[in-house]
Amino acid sequence: MTNEDMDRVRQMEIFIQVMESGNFSRAANVLGVPRSTVTTVIQSLEDRVGTQLLLRSTRQMKATEEGHRFLATAREIVEAVNDTDRMFRPSDDRLEGRLRVDVPNRLGRRILIPALPEFLGEHPDLRIELSSSDSMVDLIAEGLDCIIRVGRPEDSEMICKKLGEFSVVTCCSPSYLQRHGPLDTSDQLNGHQMIRYGPSLPTRPSSIAQKRLAEMVELPVSETVTVNNAEAYYAAARAGLGIIHAPAFEVEEYLSSRELVTVAHDITIPKQQLSFLYTKRRNIPVRVERFRDWVAGVFSRAGVFETYLQ
Repeated sequence: MTNEDMDRVRQMEIFIQVMESGNFSRAANVLGVPRSTVTTVIQSLEDRVGTQLLLRSTRQMKATEEGHRFLATAREIVEAVNDTDRMFRPSDDRLEGRLRVDVPNRLGRRILIPALPEFLGEHPDLRIELSSSDSMVDLIAEGLDCIIRVGRPEDSEMICKKLGEFSVVTCCSPSYLQRHGPLDTSDQLNGHQMIRYGPSLPTRPSSIAQKRLAEMVELPVSETVTVNNAEAYYAAARAGLGIIHAPAFEVEEYLSSRELVTVAHDITIPKQQLSFLYTKRRNIPVRVERFRDWVAGVFSRAGVFETYLQ
């Protein structure tokens, strides 16, 4: 690799740090160089690629669309160079670098975060940046390496790996049934209410999906409340506001305590998939693949899945 090539890699490293730090001053502190050096390098980089990568003002900095695209490619190149540097070094099988992950709120709080000390104990040189949300996010725009989501998104720009499947149950609180009457079968749905859930508001009208003779039948019901996160969804059900469809592992404790009870027992809801998603790229970092395998094991041991890594 020529000196010119090394200079280009260094420009990419500085650009990546600026994006991760959020501004030039913090990036300069992390890199141990003057802020003016960072400014000069970014200007030279933009001149070289022939487009503006960052929009800068006295108060804020954000990447242009071209900047987000360049960031994804720059990370691949820098990671590939770092991998070649380590290729022939003795390895103790430990991971290093930074891993940026986004997971659903409850899965992160209840299962993933309590298990993280084990993973980081095995890989002390690895840094994890963990965000939690229930909505779909743009991996490139948010600078994420991977996300975990329920379902299989149709986004062709992402690679989707199935971690496993889980059952979904229909349930509500006993106080709700006392007010609205019994709901042993779907024939009794008339007059009942669903709690509407959608990570992004507004959401589409509620319905109960029933599988009869392998054909999905939509059974419209009314709703009184709409929520956009899982915690509020389960809280609304326990408060007696309506019926919900919920992952069995999420409401197990509420069913055991009788805060919630299963209803409409003739309704069969197809199993849902928990997916591990990352952007298409030439070289997938080892830390992403290893984290995926570890996460699948953590969720399986926690009783989330009925099938595992199929």
